[in-house]
Amino acid sequence: MRKLISAGGVVVAPTPQGPRVAVLHHQAWDEWRLPKGKLKEGESAEEAAVREVAEELGVRGEIVARLGSISYGYSDPDDGEHVEKQVTFYLMSAPEVVSDFIEAKTFDEVRWLSLKEAEGVLTFAGEGEMVARAGRVKSAKS
Repeated sequence: MRKLISAGGVVVAPTPQGPRVAVLHHQAWDEWRLPKGKLKEGESAEEAAVREVAEELGVRGEIVARLGSISYGYSDPDDGEHVEKQVTFYLMSAPEVVSDFIEAKTFDEVRWLSLKEAEGVLTFAGEGEMVARAGRVKSAKS
């Protein structure tokens, strides 16, 4: 069994229609996901979240709050080894919606959705819960 530590963001940008959350479509597995990725050696979860959001979404997100962590297991498609993954998510603000950049080798589409829409479209329930938490944090700060 292999352990994997990752970090990511619920990236929220202001629009005239209200706040919008970025969700990415993983082309190989037909999954809607939040931007996230593995920590590099010596990197904090916060640093990894900011870097991954920039790499996958082309946005320099600013961390607003820690939302929590989710854990899950899966079988590595390359070697079949069982992987236990923990992902820490942060609420991140973006200055604007960016839709002309995504990490094209992994993702084929980005959508900026309302918090409720994002909760419903994400493939994994744990990521949907992170969006729900982000909404509660935003409401408390409003």
